[in-house]
Amino acid sequence: MVGRLYVDFCGEQHVVDPGHELRFGREAELAIDTNPYLHRVLGRFVHRDGHWWLDNLGTAIPLQLFDRSGPTTAVVAPGSAVVVTFGEFRCGFTAGRQRYELDGALEDFELELELGEVLNGLRTLEWGVVDLNHDQRLLLTALCADRLSGAADSEGDPPANRACARRLGWSLSKFNRKLDHLCLKLSKVGVDGLHGEDGLQATNRRRRLADHALEVDLVTPDDLALLDPATPA
Repeated sequence: MVGRLYVDFCGEQHVVDPGHELRFGREAELAIDTNPYLHRVLGRFVHRDGHWWLDNLGTAIPLQLFDRSGPTTAVVAPGSAVVVTFGEFRCGFTAGRQRYELDGALEDFELELELGEVLNGLRTLEWGVVDLNHDQRLLLTALCADRLSGAADSEGDPPANRACARRLGWSLSKFNRKLDHLCLKLSKVGVDGLHGEDGLQATNRRRRLADHALEVDLVTPDDLALLDPATPA
């Protein structure tokens, strides 16, 4: 029998009984923040079909569901849902430059899901992941190099296009052209904030691209070996 759901956000605790739900966002039962980049209602924990589910009710922000007792992670794309298969979990998401995390636990948790249900819930793991050609991997590595090496954190602005082009030995026009193509490629698979939005600033686009690339491991620290060590950052 499925028990109650416990959710904690910055000391604010909610207990949800089976058959009920808890919505979270800017203006929901669990009010996260007044951050204008945060959806009014971003997500929902809901009990249905005998299990607890995490629904992504937003249109632009993916949710990450982490197993607090192991390495398993599920990414829930906008408009998707996943069965909560972890007895203790963490739900994380990013709105603008701000990162948020909710901690949760299931009462009397026992994993009784059929394999088909588990696989269906984990299909969202590949959201926002695309195949990169060599130049696209180089571009992303140069853009994320400081964060990949630990020299900068997520709060800092990524390097400018001209600096990345110089590091790669490319002309600025070549870098900009390949950046546009990569952003369009990711936009087509549902990644927001990269292409076509009114008032989109270059710095915001580079930051969004770097955040997404690192979030879904499009590039990793191993890719730093692709950069010419003789070329200064």
